[in-house]
Formats: sequence, C-alpha cells, structure tokens
Amino acid sequence: MQYTDRFKEAAPGILSALENTRGAAYDNKATFYERLVSTTLFNKLCWNVNRDDFKKFAAIPVLQSAGNVLDIGCGGLAQTADLYSRTTHICTLLDRSLEMLRIAKGRLTARCGAIPSNITLLQANAFQLPFDDSSYDTICSFGTIHLFDNKQDFLHEMLRVLKPGGKFYFYTMTNETIISRLFMELLRLFNEFGVVLSRQQTCALFDSKTLSVQHYMKGSVLFIYGQKLQ
Repeated sequence: MQYTDRFKEAAPGILSALENTRGAAYDNKATFYERLVSTTLFNKLCWNVNRDDFKKFAAIPVLQSAGNVLDIGCGGLAQTADLYSRTTHICTLLDRSLEMLRIAKGRLTARCGAIPSNITLLQANAFQLPFDDSSYDTICSFGTIHLFDNKQDFLHEMLRVLKPGGKFYFYTMTNETIISRLFMELLRLFNEFGVVLSRQQTCALFDSKTLSVQHYMKGSVLFIYGQKLQ
C-alpha cells in the first residue's frame, strides 16, 4: 500500500498527511530518546525486560502476519529496524515526529542501502488516521499507549482501520514495579507520559465483545495481542 499520489513529501523518502510537518513533541529530543531506549541498561533498570523481549514480540506481526501492516508510533525503529529490513509485507510506518521518521529512514537505509519498496514512512496524527475504515490486516504499536491520557480514543482509532478478522499487537509500560511506577510518574510531571495504569487497568481498555484478546507480562511491560472479530 503506497501513498505517493495521496500525501505530500515532508522530506526525502518521507510522506506526510499533515498540514504542518513541524512541531511534534519528540522532534527536539528524538535522537536522545532513541539512543536511550536502545540501551540494555535502560530497559533492564526501568522495565526489567531485555531488548530481545521486544524484538521477539514484534517479529510476529512484522515477519509472520498476513496482508498489509500498519505500525502506529513507529519512532526511530530502535527495536524493529532489523525486522522491517527483512519483511516482505507491505508496511506503513507512521509517526507524528518527522525527526523520528528521519531516524527510522537512516536505520533502514543503513541495512538495505535504501528504503525498501514495500515500506512507506508516513507522518500523521494517530488520533486522526488518514485511512478508510478496515484498511489494514495487521496493526501494531510498540511502546505507545502509555504516552497518552486519552488511551481509549487512541485504541478506538487504531481499531477503526483494522479489518474484521485482522490482528493487533501492542506492548506498553505499566506501573507493576516500584521503579517503573516512580519513573513513569516522574516523566508524567514533564508531560512525557499519560495517565499511569496498571496491567489490569490497561487490559480493561481492550474489554470489548468485538475483540479476542490475550496478554502476558515481562517485567513491567504488558504485551497484548488479539483479533478484531467484527
């Protein structure tokens, strides 16, 4: 699914569905953030997980799913660049931050020599996705839900563009340990996190008769996945 005839070019190799391509919250700190989340120490200390835990989960939708894939809040692909460099699926990698998408482009180019033809980098608003209902077979969002206060609206919009029978894959941080709770509450003071939720509260966001949902925990990270039934 390519959009070169629908969206404008915000930067070489990056499309945008926005009128204003500047001003995302992470633009000025994207490089620092991406370096931080790429470290083993940060993930182990704050969330008590290994980077391989993220990659193993992400490999399912990126490499093993059927049909087209939408990754919302893809960031700079700190945990997923290698996966996207190897997938044969048609993938749309979406983020609000143009700088994050530039980092993602750099990681893909470093591995493949250019952005693979099956990959589209798109700047867009996750709360106003520029797609029709039921457009994607697979939707994923890695480490994004916890960033927002209006989490239910975020999930509703994501599931709107998922086809009936399509599958979804999310992971998000929770307050299940003292360290993660303190870290998230601290970052919330600086508007870096949304309302801090527990595992149970996060799972409740997916409580719907239209969804089949499974989940598991690793450290303070909730991995949740399932299928849209209708």
